[in-house]
Formats: sequence, C-alpha cells, structure tokens
Amino acid sequence: MTAQLLTARLVTERLVLDAPGETDVLDVLEACLDAETQAWVPLPQPYTRESAEFFVRSYCPHGLASHRYTVWAIHPRNGGRLIGALEVRSDDRPGSASLGCWSAPWARGQGYLREALRAVAAFALDPERGGFEQLNWEYVPENAASRRLAEAVGFDFAGSIRTIVELHGRMREARVGTLRRDDVLR
Repeated sequence: MTAQLLTARLVTERLVLDAPGETDVLDVLEACLDAETQAWVPLPQPYTRESAEFFVRSYCPHGLASHRYTVWAIHPRNGGRLIGALEVRSDDRPGSASLGCWSAPWARGQGYLREALRAVAAFALDPERGGFEQLNWEYVPENAASRRLAEAVGFDFAGSIRTIVELHGRMREARVGTLRRDDVLR
C-alpha cells in the first residue's frame, strides 16, 4: 500500500485527535504565544490571531489537499481545551514521513503528547492505514524534552543523523531519530 496522509479521527484512553477546527483558534493563539513553544517551533513572528486563523483555516486543509502533510488537534476525551497539535509530513523519500508537535502550556507534564504521538505513529506505520515504513523525528540538541518524548515512544537516536535546520532565522545543528514499522511490530 502507498503511504497516504489523512486526518483520521484517533481515540486513545484520554484523548481525541482530529482535524483542527474553528473552536481551536483562540487556544492555538494562546499556545503559540507561549515562550517555550516559540523557542522550538518555527512560527510566524509576531504570532497573531490571524496566524492562528490561517493555521486552522488554510494551513491544515492545504496539507490534506496537497497530500504533503496532515495535522491533528489533540483534545481531552472528556472535552476541554486544546492540548496541542501533531503533524505528519511526507518526506521526499517514498514511505518516509517526519513528525512534529507542540503542547499548550496548560497541558504540559501530563503525558498527553506521548499518548498522542504513540497513536499517530501506530496509525502512520500501519500498512492498512497510513502505510509509511519509517517516521523521522528531528530536534535541536538544546531541546532535550523533544528527544525524551520521541525516545519514550520508541524513536532510535543511536547513530542519529546530524543535519542543519533553520530556526528563527538562524542555522542550527539538529539530530534525526527514526521509528520503523518493524520496530513497532516487534
């Protein structure tokens, strides 16, 4: 099966992951104004309400229409505020995709991103659903929390690839870890 990108509704023990909607705009705005989020996520500067509206109304739908990426909004299963967002972006290599995410400051430290990332990785690597063979996780070494999150889900950084990324107008060293379908199926 060829890898495909779609925003399937995913439900975990505590979470619902689905396409971002209009009711998420103000939470996206507040989360993306947070200093920790801005430090590690390449966001427009300054980040405004129009930026959040663009994210929900244009950026997310465009990813699906272009078949290049998909974004899930993460919500508590019992209702409540947006917890964060998780993106899967198809790489230039067939069968390979990269993941990225951010957490709202009011939801940090509760294991929500780990739970959401496990669900999305299982979906993306499932041959009958996402169809990817490998997922990649890129982080800058100063963001140790990003690496810990990926490792908690099974990403392997042994012999990780070094690369360069642009973050806030500066070139930064980054590392790439991988999670393969075979790793998940063991």
